[in-house]
Amino acid sequence: MNPHEMDDELTPEEHALFAALPREREPGRLLEERTVRALRERGVLQAAAAETRRRLRFPAAWVSGAIAAGIALFLGGLATGQYMGARHAAEMVNAVQRQDAQNTALLVQQTGTAYVQALSRLSQVSDTTRGSSQGGEVARQMLRQAASEVVRISPNDPVASGILAAFDRARTGPATTQRDSAGRQSVVWF
Repeated sequence: MNPHEMDDELTPEEHALFAALPREREPGRLLEERTVRALRERGVLQAAAAETRRRLRFPAAWVSGAIAAGIALFLGGLATGQYMGARHAAEMVNAVQRQDAQNTALLVQQTGTAYVQALSRLSQVSDTTRGSSQGGEVARQMLRQAASEVVRISPNDPVASGILAAFDRARTGPATTQRDSAGRQSVVWF
């Protein structure tokens, strides 16, 4: 039977119902999954996946640039870290040196105070016993050594230089006295 002959047998109402029917129908999700599975079994989708992988490859120049940028970033971070660490270490060394200088100055002050107190006791003992020449000699040696260290630290210090000069004059011999034109007595060391 010819399809056009069938058209003659339909009533106009049936023609309207046929015209209202959808021309396409959405397949269900189950049909889609079965179709994909069947295509994978036949190997059709694997070829398409391989093409997709090939399209996702990055150009060698881009990969090289990314690696170079990563290395530069790493080295920049490393250099910054070393700079910051060295600066912190230098600050710590300076702080320790300042603290050490303060401690040394405090120790010199305490030792000087002990030296003066010992000399005071020596003078009290000398007044009562009149026989402590050994203590006086030790005190003079300590004063000479202290003056030598002060001159070593500060060569232009006039007080320490004067103390050392006086010790040198005392060692060379006895002093003689002379009178100047005004009649004042002066000491001349040899």
